[in-house]
Amino acid sequence: MVEWGDCDPAGIVYYPAYFKWCDQATYRLFLAAGLKRDDVSSGQWKEGTPLVKAECSFRRASQHGEKLVIESHVSRFGGASFTITHVFRDAAGEIAAEGTETRIWARKEGDARSLKSMPIPDEVRRKLGG
Repeated sequence: MVEWGDCDPAGIVYYPAYFKWCDQATYRLFLAAGLKRDDVSSGQWKEGTPLVKAECSFRRASQHGEKLVIESHVSRFGGASFTITHVFRDAAGEIAAEGTETRIWARKEGDARSLKSMPIPDEVRRKLGG
């Protein structure tokens, strides 16, 4: 549901809202596959899926009170990276926006500069359809 706070003064969805929704949809995709996306049991994650690229194409304006359905799937697997495609549809099934997120499987020991990509585990690939 597009909420009032998702919109700009013109009454249409402010573009950062789509990126927030993509991130939430990725989290839900992982949950649906039976995976924890980022283990934060220690207070901060050591192995996770940082975002390295995000894009969104806007097909038509969406507005307050509108219900959008997000369809998400992994569209590409690399060695350590993967791309998730998100399609936003309105109640009539018309595409309002399409976005992609490229994420890496990574591990860190210490601060952010210790971040290193690593191969995506086979179980993760399998559960996400790869």
